[in-house]
Amino acid sequence: MAKATTSIRRQLILMVATVLIVINVIALWSAHIYANRAAKESYDRLLYGSALQMAENINLLDSQFFIDLPVSAFETLALSTSDRAFYSIMNGQYQVLTGYKDLPSIPFTQLLQQSIEKEKFVPIYYEAMYHGETVRFVALGKRLLEADSVNDVFIIVGQTLDARRAAATEISHMALQFVTLFFFITLLLLLFVIWRVLQPLQAIKQAITERSPQELSPLEAKVPSEIAPLLKSINYFMAQLDNTLIRLKRFTAEAAHQIRTPLAGLNSQAQNALDETDEELRQKQLQHILESSNVLTNTVNQLLSRATLTHRYQSHPFSPVALDHVIKETCRELVVWALERQVEIEYIGDIQVTIKGDEFALKQMLQNIIENAIKYSPKGGVVEVELMMMDELSQTSIVLQIRDQGVGVPDQDKEHIFEYFYRSPDNFASGSGIGLSIAKEVAEHHDARFHLKDNQPTGLIVEVIFSQQKGLSYES
Repeated sequence: MAKATTSIRRQLILMVATVLIVINVIALWSAHIYANRAAKESYDRLLYGSALQMAENINLLDSQFFIDLPVSAFETLALSTSDRAFYSIMNGQYQVLTGYKDLPSIPFTQLLQQSIEKEKFVPIYYEAMYHGETVRFVALGKRLLEADSVNDVFIIVGQTLDARRAAATEISHMALQFVTLFFFITLLLLLFVIWRVLQPLQAIKQAITERSPQELSPLEAKVPSEIAPLLKSINYFMAQLDNTLIRLKRFTAEAAHQIRTPLAGLNSQAQNALDETDEELRQKQLQHILESSNVLTNTVNQLLSRATLTHRYQSHPFSPVALDHVIKETCRELVVWALERQVEIEYIGDIQVTIKGDEFALKQMLQNIIENAIKYSPKGGVVEVELMMMDELSQTSIVLQIRDQGVGVPDQDKEHIFEYFYRSPDNFASGSGIGLSIAKEVAEHHDARFHLKDNQPTGLIVEVIFSQQKGLSYES
């Protein structure tokens, strides 16, 4: 019984949820970085704008600095109502001209470098602790020209970070709300898609569940191309099962008939023997009982043999088999029985052949064929068993022939002789009628061809041809 595992639906849902969670976490992390950067750039522009407005109102006249700080510069900083602002304006000697005198970490080195290089001043942003708070500063220089003198002043404007933190938090919350809504909507859509994708499998399961155990006709369902091979395999399996059950039903009926008939004969003959007062006639009736019992025993043995072979066909893998060795061994086992019937067995051939097959099944095939040849051989006859190589159609095949000197099989019976329990109307010898059928099945199981030929001057030749394509190897 197949071991139950996690369902495909559950695995898909788990994988989809995992992927969505990872994507959304990455999206939230990216949104958080973007929010901080956006808030930082926005408020840095305010700082820079305020510093520029202050710089525009600093002038030099007669070597004196005139500073008229505009109100708009402070109004720009006041846009952030929760923050405090600080400023300081210094000359090139680092003397504070106006504003806070204790601003920390002023980048004098960088400002002086820009002043020495006589290039355009660029804003310098930095953060520092001031009065117990983190403050974001911008330092900007301005070059003042008068006659032949050049004087630089530096404007430092700072602002606490409460407003930009609040803006970043607000953007992050908006992103979180959007990502959460996106997560649930996407999850619902994917659950619907999974349900739709797995619906054909559910339909196949429902169709099989609703069937009766006897219903083995092909399933008819519209399924996607990816599931079509599965449906095809199920229909193929059901067809095989249907054929097997049909054959089993027919075989069981025929076997029951073949067993009941000898049993009925045995019962009748035994009853007659009990009632018979003539001793000579009673002995004849007992002899008939013994013959019927032998026929019944042979039939039962053949049926058990076939059942065993049928099981091995499904469960036993092929392995290398020394075919010549199996043939010789079977001949040796039957030679005593043949001599009792005044028939000789002669093995011809000295080649060594190894094929891939089932040794037990091959031995059953050989035993049935050779026993059949012995049974129909006349007293003093010879059954020839020959293993040889034969070239046909540019391929070398291994041919096994069992030749007897009996009466042979009429052409009209050759096409029926492999049917189970078939008995020729002209055949009065005892037998089960399934020995050659089993032999042919074993040959076909090994992809070998099974033929019947007339022997000369009389008799039958059973020929089994093994193809070299089955990994055949041989030595002469």
